[in-house]
Amino acid sequence: MEATRRNEAALWRRAWLPWGLLAGVCLLGGTAAWASTRSVSALAERGAQLEREAAESEARVAELQALREAMARRLRVLEQQHQSARAEATTAAAACSLPPAEAPQKQGRSEPRRAGSAKGKKSARR
Repeated sequence: MEATRRNEAALWRRAWLPWGLLAGVCLLGGTAAWASTRSVSALAERGAQLEREAAESEARVAELQALREAMARRLRVLEQQHQSARAEATTAAAACSLPPAEAPQKQGRSEPRRAGSAKGKKSARR
């Protein structure tokens, strides 16, 4: 009897083994399919995000280039203003450094005598 029970148990195990393996493979395949769909959707989301960031970056680059051109124009204007101001300052300095038209000299002394000058006076020497 014992032998028949062993045979029946072995037969039962052998009958369910292929079905158990099939269930395990199906479960494993389903899990893999679910994981791959999540992975693919995550990759699609990341691709869309990168496209948005690239579009924003391109817009920012265009904005910065326009700003750079405006700054370059402003710099050229400032340089021209600086050069003209420097030329005016140079002209003004040159005009100031020219001696004035000379007045006719008086005959005699050119300088009035200063009060308290030591010339002609005896000073005490130490």
